[in-house]
Amino acid sequence: MSRYILRFRGEGTRPEKDVEFIRSLPETTVLDDSPRMLLVEAPEDVLRGALQSLPDWVMVEEKSIPLPDPRPKVRN
Repeated sequence: MSRYILRFRGEGTRPEKDVEFIRSLPETTVLDDSPRMLLVEAPEDVLRGALQSLPDWVMVEEKSIPLPDPRPKVRN
């Protein structure tokens, strides 16, 4: 299962009924919550289908970027 960032783009504060709807989706877990975003773990098709009825929300897959190793290395 993948992780997705859901961002509220609408005016004002996000509607709590939208958040409750997202939390109630099958196989969906809200991992983190901020005033305008949610980090959720869920099947992509479930989220895409749900967000069709929530036009003020945008979904982006979470991406992880590894940090480079800053330690010096010996060259051969």
